[in-house]
Amino acid sequence: MPATTISVNGSHYQMGQQHGFQVRGLRPLIAEAIEARFSQIEQYGPDARFEALLRETRELLQDIDAPLLAMIRGQAEALEFEFDTLLRYDLVTYLLDYLVTRKWFDSRRSDAHHKPPGTEGCTTWAATGSAPAGGQPILVKNRDNRLERLPLQIVIHATPEAGYRYVCSGSAGSPGVFCAGINQAGLAVADTHVCSTDLGPGLPDYSLMMHILEAHDSVSSALDYLRSVPRQGRNNLILADAQGRLAVFEIGHRNYGLFETHDGTLVSTNHFVSPELRDCFVNANPPPKRGNSFRRYERVTRELNAAFGQIDVPFAQRLMASHDTPICRHAVAGKDSATNSTSIFLPVQRTMLFCHGLPCQGQYDEFVL
Repeated sequence: MPATTISVNGSHYQMGQQHGFQVRGLRPLIAEAIEARFSQIEQYGPDARFEALLRETRELLQDIDAPLLAMIRGQAEALEFEFDTLLRYDLVTYLLDYLVTRKWFDSRRSDAHHKPPGTEGCTTWAATGSAPAGGQPILVKNRDNRLERLPLQIVIHATPEAGYRYVCSGSAGSPGVFCAGINQAGLAVADTHVCSTDLGPGLPDYSLMMHILEAHDSVSSALDYLRSVPRQGRNNLILADAQGRLAVFEIGHRNYGLFETHDGTLVSTNHFVSPELRDCFVNANPPPKRGNSFRRYERVTRELNAAFGQIDVPFAQRLMASHDTPICRHAVAGKDSATNSTSIFLPVQRTMLFCHGLPCQGQYDEFVL
């Protein structure tokens, strides 16, 4: 079954309101997701320091990101949620890492047997120059998320009143670009979660990706923007443009890591690779999964090297549907996270190929700008 597809346009408030009205049928599931996230936060024991970080982040958004707040306000009104409730949900979803890392360090200091909290993850890569067949760039992402959120996954056609049109995958009731997208200039971007200690008041990546797609036409321009704004930290972004430039920008609050190429491949999973941020990564997964991000990174790198010069859409579909490592993750007993989608971006063609659900079972829908 394809993902729910919506179209929004106008000011950010209007886009948020239209988003909310078009997903009102999913409101009960959105409410459940909000309640589940708040319960999760309470289990980790939010304290004065966490609430201060939350307050400082909100104040920063009021100062420098009125468009994001306007979008959340429009969503809240259309979905009949309190604005403060929806904003807190959007912020704590990302600031949760502050509590996860603290609990992980506490468990390491404790003699008691403590189950690590665990994190969700995704797999992304891109190829350009002599690596892909035909020489045209390609960017690919598998989105891994909690299985009960699969019905909330949506595709959004966005036409802001100022800036580039774009198409993105995201989540019903969530603002900005909540997963990955491509704009009419051929700039594509996708994220992966990295559990990090380098967190602070700044723009979350769903805001960063929205502003990148609305205002930038190249990887170079997007990187200038990312270096210039306060960043919350926590994630990696992988970018590709129609000119064949690729980059992985590892997001820290204080520091950042950067890898670029115009001829070759880049891979990003759920850890930092750069010397600037490597020591900020916290591997908070349970012992059986603790090396999973590294294994996926190595597996994808190995497959890309083996297919160098022949990388194309069928290769991407096969790789992202594979169960060796695994890249395509199925839910198993006691685990509630699985691969929810695959996005394949073709910047020259301004195209997103999107598979809703497991890529080993689903079909791809084509979205062209």
